[in-house]
Amino acid sequence: MQFRHLLSGIRRRITLRLAIILAVAFGLVVPAALLIPYHLRTIESAARLKVAADHKRLTEILSVILSEPLWQITPEIANISSEVVYSDPRVAKIEVITLPDRKPFITNDVRMQSQKGPFGSLSQEIKHGEQTIGEVRLTLAEDILREDLDADFRRYVSTAVLSLILAIAFILMVLQWRLVQPIKLLMSESDRLANGQLSEPIALNREDELGHLALSLEATRQALQRSFKELEVKNQQLQEYSGTLESKVRQRTQELESANVNLESALTNVNSAQNELARVERMAALGSMVAGVAHELNTPLGNCLLVASTLEDETRHLVRMMTDGTMRRSDLTRYTETATGSTKLLLRGLQQSARLVGDFKQVAVDQSSAQRREFGLLTMLQELAALLHSSLRKTPFTLELDIPADIKLNSYPGPLGQVFTNLVNNSVAHGLDGLSDGHMRCYAQKQGDHVLIVFEDNGKGIAPEIIKRIFEPFFTTKFGQGGSGLGLSITFNIITNVLGGEIRAISTVGQGSRFEISIPLVAPGNPNLDNPLLSN
Repeated sequence: MQFRHLLSGIRRRITLRLAIILAVAFGLVVPAALLIPYHLRTIESAARLKVAADHKRLTEILSVILSEPLWQITPEIANISSEVVYSDPRVAKIEVITLPDRKPFITNDVRMQSQKGPFGSLSQEIKHGEQTIGEVRLTLAEDILREDLDADFRRYVSTAVLSLILAIAFILMVLQWRLVQPIKLLMSESDRLANGQLSEPIALNREDELGHLALSLEATRQALQRSFKELEVKNQQLQEYSGTLESKVRQRTQELESANVNLESALTNVNSAQNELARVERMAALGSMVAGVAHELNTPLGNCLLVASTLEDETRHLVRMMTDGTMRRSDLTRYTETATGSTKLLLRGLQQSARLVGDFKQVAVDQSSAQRREFGLLTMLQELAALLHSSLRKTPFTLELDIPADIKLNSYPGPLGQVFTNLVNNSVAHGLDGLSDGHMRCYAQKQGDHVLIVFEDNGKGIAPEIIKRIFEPFFTTKFGQGGSGLGLSITFNIITNVLGGEIRAISTVGQGSRFEISIPLVAPGNPNLDNPLLSN
């Protein structure tokens, strides 16, 4: 009973145009689906028969041309002679043995390593006169045969699809001319009747079913015109009694409008106060972050200032010796050594400062460039993994993606990509640092209207007293060694504030780390906004 109701509902929703297109498509696809496998089997049988005949012919050729080299025991000449047959790209291996001792004479299987197979072998005795002196075994690969069969299959399918498209296009043209346009005309006339525009008659100069339908609509228009005239008389009588009611309704409407204005004013004030509180909170957080960055910048910049002062003093001393004419070669050598060391120290300190400033900008700058769109999770992560490959190949670590291709998101690929990059960099810099090899793996699965993304490595793991603080800004175990402490903090803020999800870390010392990220398939906020922070 339920199936009957379901079938009836589907039948009601299918339009006439769609029904005709489906019928034509079914009529073309079913015969093609039945005939294409038959034709392909016929072609494959003929091709296999030809390959078998060629196999036998080539084996016989080898048995003839290798008779004399085998009799004279000259493997070099045998190899040169067999190249005539081995030039055929289908040949995978040529093996010749002597009889009756069955010792290998020549073997040529260089091409077999690059062929996929399957392989077929055929043996033939080699005779010199009436004496059997050896045996040749010729192995052919079916790679080219399968490629030809695949090309035939694609050609047949392309022809069927093109025929289907042309048939549907032709049917659509005919339907548009003979059915869709007249029906649209009648629909517009019906809408005109529904809107009470009854002055113009309905006419469709056709003798088919649509013409009869137009005549029925014209009769309906005339009946409605008579009914409206009768209603006009009755409306005049009702207007005499509606004056008092209209005045009461008007008064009540004015009261409601006044109350609505007051409510809108109150709501505006509440929204303004809420926005101001949010702004103050963001500014307070930003001020705290600026103080932290300033504290971290103090050490490298102080070191740079000290080195620059030392280099300035050495330069003044060198200039003074040059002016006095007392400079020796050893003084210039000592100065160049000092300048080289000072330059390295300055460059290291400035690079550390630049990294700190760059990480701070990632956290504090307005993310107006984050674009929201629909994208495939697998495609996006594959593109990022390709970009990260150049840096990972310099390490003994590997990265594996196990993402289903059907996971689609309406979210922010830029921030999500930054999360993935931060997790990879965190594993390389902390979890796998110092190991001779390591493996990182990222996989995902749908969970209702969310997707669970798991990133794990087999590194050193995170101690229990540290894992509680890994998402805090500026917390790192490698201060002074290139770590800024902002990578996982940025990751946490993006997932919770931009992507509307959650992240948690699980780790056991010596057994690696695992990050579980759960985000909605459709990110929260207004899809029309370019900046995801505007929805906060």
